[in-house]
Amino acid sequence: MPARTGGAPHLNAPQRTGIGPQARVGPRDDDATWALYLTALMSTAPGAVVAMGDPAEESPVPLLRDRPLVGGLPAAYVCRHFTCDAPVTDPEQLAEQVPAKAVARA
Repeated sequence: MPARTGGAPHLNAPQRTGIGPQARVGPRDDDATWALYLTALMSTAPGAVVAMGDPAEESPVPLLRDRPLVGGLPAAYVCRHFTCDAPVTDPEQLAEQVPAKAVARA
């Protein structure tokens, strides 16, 4: 049997950190979608998985399936230990759910 050379260690990280996959859903050309996506990327949770997709399109990513817009707005879904929090539509609410690095804005 060949030795494993590391494979994809990031796939096990959500179980170690408690912060699991995060899904952002919304149209790619919507500023609100990108605001949620960038907030998620600033997360300091090691091993966090972030996926983004448009619910109007069929996604090959299981994490994005059955994740609708919320009140017509792009939404973020944060899951820990296979349980998801209620979706949020505001980047500030998302930042409260996942630790985020401070970002200086010009």
